[in-house]
Amino acid sequence: MTEIIDKDKYVRNIFNTIARKYDLMNLIMTWGMLPGWQKFLLKKTRLTKGKKALDVCCGTGELAMQMAELVGPEGQVWGLDFAQNMLNIAQEKVKNSEQKNITFVEGDALQLPFPNDNFDTVTNGFALRNVLDISQAIKEMTRVVKPGGTVVCIEVSRPHNFLLRMGFNLYFFKVVPLIGKVVDKGKAIDNKFPPYTWLPESLKTFPSQEEIKRIFQGAGLKEVKYYPLGFGAVTVYVGVKRTG
Repeated sequence: MTEIIDKDKYVRNIFNTIARKYDLMNLIMTWGMLPGWQKFLLKKTRLTKGKKALDVCCGTGELAMQMAELVGPEGQVWGLDFAQNMLNIAQEKVKNSEQKNITFVEGDALQLPFPNDNFDTVTNGFALRNVLDISQAIKEMTRVVKPGGTVVCIEVSRPHNFLLRMGFNLYFFKVVPLIGKVVDKGKAIDNKFPPYTWLPESLKTFPSQEEIKRIFQGAGLKEVKYYPLGFGAVTVYVGVKRTG
């Protein structure tokens, strides 16, 4: 139990620490490919005007704001995160935009503060590695989405091709921490890993694509598919909530 509490506190502190440079680092780490990946994810949400959506672990609100454009003024989007500094930036973005159909709330991905069958789609971007219980997080996303609605997640993955995997491992486990040192000065959080050393480390025990697919199915999702992007460096997972 202490280990779980420590991880929760540690991950929260990481994201509160890196909030201000989070968007920039995401672009740098993905070689500018992130917007294209997000566009692919958004297509899989099947969102249209007037729909209702939730982005779990929304961070600085980038994906939530893009979903808000899709649903239009007649629709509504919520973004949830447990790192207040991330939410502060998300709220600043909305305040400086013309979008008034977004609500950001602080909360736990494992205990979403929303009723059953509430959203047309629920998303999660690059956060499954950081939750304490992946199965519970996906069950919660499934619980709050409407029957026939979609759960869509994007997460880092390792390429299957041997040469691509070698290149990925070199970049993700060696280069990314070096880039991070320029940003965070290599400062450890809670006497553990520095932020951009932890992010690669969190992939080491992350389930395979097939395992994540099974977790989606076990949560009550059907038509579960996954789509490798960026030469297999990331994967988008999609499931539809059963109607009966």
